[in-house]
Amino acid sequence: MAVTLAAPSALAGPLDDAHVADTGFSGPTSGDLTAIYWNPAGLGLLQGPQLMLGGSLQVTSVRVDRSSSPGSTTFPTTAGSGTLQPFRWPLGPASFIGIGAGFGHRFGIAIALYSPFSSTLSMPENAPTRYQLVSLDLNHLAPTIGLAIHATDSIQIGVAPSFVFPTAHLVFKETPVGGSSEDPTTASTYDLATQGILVPAYILSVGAQYRRGRFSLGFSYTTAPLGTSGMLNLPLDNAHIVLSSAAGGGDLCGSPNNHCLAGEMSYRLPSIYNLGATWQATKNWSVTGVVRWLRYGAHDTIGILLSGPPDKTALGPSVPDHVVLYRGFQDNVDLRGRVVWEDKHMRLGATLRLETSAVPAANVNAAAIDGTKLEPSVAFEMRIWRQIRMSAGYAFLWMFPVDTGTSVFDPTAATTCANTGGDLSSAACQARMNGQARPSAAGNYRQWRQTLSVMTTFAF
Repeated sequence: MAVTLAAPSALAGPLDDAHVADTGFSGPTSGDLTAIYWNPAGLGLLQGPQLMLGGSLQVTSVRVDRSSSPGSTTFPTTAGSGTLQPFRWPLGPASFIGIGAGFGHRFGIAIALYSPFSSTLSMPENAPTRYQLVSLDLNHLAPTIGLAIHATDSIQIGVAPSFVFPTAHLVFKETPVGGSSEDPTTASTYDLATQGILVPAYILSVGAQYRRGRFSLGFSYTTAPLGTSGMLNLPLDNAHIVLSSAAGGGDLCGSPNNHCLAGEMSYRLPSIYNLGATWQATKNWSVTGVVRWLRYGAHDTIGILLSGPPDKTALGPSVPDHVVLYRGFQDNVDLRGRVVWEDKHMRLGATLRLETSAVPAANVNAAAIDGTKLEPSVAFEMRIWRQIRMSAGYAFLWMFPVDTGTSVFDPTAATTCANTGGDLSSAACQARMNGQARPSAAGNYRQWRQTLSVMTTFAF
């Protein structure tokens, strides 16, 4: 009933979706069902049963002006655009479904379905960015149960364990073993995907909230996947390698493929710290500040291992069966300031968000476009029936342009490593193992994004 938005494929920046469960009023001090994501202690403030349905339509544009290569090759401007939307299965990263209830002033309980982490990007297949990425779609569906109790009249504590079901689809170009050329006639196309929903990982959110008079303070912590040092290992059940024209072209395994190739993709998810404070300045006016610390630093690479039948002799000797895509993320901080006016029938809010870059400038590439971002937003909520409230928010994000300077990617590293006989102590072989033996990603990167969020709350 709340979500009437539809669109095609998606495009976004690094891993976290900043608008999950948020139309402009949510945060670590919220007392509604979105608390299951922001701070599970807030579930203790629920009054009676609630149902929330919501989603976002997010339109993003990026532009990449890659620097000329040492051989004086001039690259055309590459533009990408797309949308993020909730109408897909598994459930899209732009949607939120939650149901729960508060029981007196004792405790609150809720269940929700949403995607806390996502990364989706699409670039033209023959663009000069194709060796870092053609397309990427990582989604993580999270069924979550949240429970909060009143420790005292002023303090609530909460916990929210989640299953995380990952899905992935990744396409990129790769040069032959030992090669460093950007000649498209020598590059193979890797099209790698999971099939269906995979065995879940587990994350846990814990939080506390303090309320006294006009002041509220909330803190929460969400772990990376437990028991695996934050690592996800995804079996690639739908893997294809299309050979270069120089190697004869066509699928490495022919057609039909019949699951000729098998493989595994590995990468890490971040942990998150949230801190928020709200001051009810007057009966109608309140101000809120939110600080989020996202521990992206461990999300350094995407590792891919492939295997096939013995008769596919090209896999390994000439077509790489072990590929590393370098990400090089760093921790980042998200700061938000919010002003809200409300009365019995409606709420109006305005938020300004500043987020530091999750990717150092030298590491920026088509698979990880990010920089310092500024995002103003407005929100409106109205009670349209005694038990039904609808809210909507609009945000515009602008990323400060990023000039990479000297890129961490070195197109000569692969051949230099091969010439040393694969000496793993050499800098060239270290770069190859880290996924940096690729064409340079040096250049100028720009990004814009518009987001429209809608949420409907039913109180019974």
